Amino acid sequence: MNSTPAQRPKDLLPQPRKQPIQARSKALVDAVAQACLRILEKEGEDALTVNRIAEVSGATVGSIYQYFPNKESMIAAVYERMLDQESEQLFAMREQLQGLSLEALLRQVFANMIRVEQRLHSLSSAFHARYRSALHLGLWHAPQASRQEFINTTWLPLLQMHGAEVQTDNPQLAAYLLGQGLREIIHSAVQDVPEQTQSPQFLDALVAMAMSCVTKR
Repeated sequence: MNSTPAQRPKDLLPQPRKQPIQARSKALVDAVAQACLRILEKEGEDALTVNRIAEVSGATVGSIYQYFPNKESMIAAVYERMLDQESEQLFAMREQLQGLSLEALLRQVFANMIRVEQRLHSLSSAFHARYRSALHLGLWHAPQASRQEFINTTWLPLLQMHGAEVQTDNPQLAAYLLGQGLREIIHSAVQDVPEQTQSPQFLDALVAMAMSCVTKR
């Protein structure tokens, strides 16, 4: 029996009408995505109309609709590029975490998760909330088929690498709480109380919760 290929997070986002093939069409799609980003960052989502996108990008309304069926698919193109960029930065950051204590490592990881969620939220809070399951940086380019598999192949080995600092009898539960539970807290806080996520106390609390998951009481 053939196994079904794992669905990529980006496949859960609104899709373009068709993919550009020629250099000219790729340039047009990139120009539209860049125009959407500029409008969202400088003018807000209410200003994001097809006419405004055409004005900023230099593309015609007709050519935009050749590739994008609606505004959400254009916003999705912006998020795809943003998460591609963040994935590269995440890979580079992982190289810098070597040799850190578990607590110091978690502090940097959670600080980055907060920053990324804030960036995704500030671009379009409604899109961020609607497609939260797809906008998962850790899974964006990961080969894992599920969140649990992702946790088992990333967070669990991380705890095993810091075995001398981990005192829990249930590392699998600890890995789940760190990899999924605290991510949900970050996402919800960015949605509900974004000003609180900018405070040092929020990061301190996350690190304290994380360490309580891996140490005995």
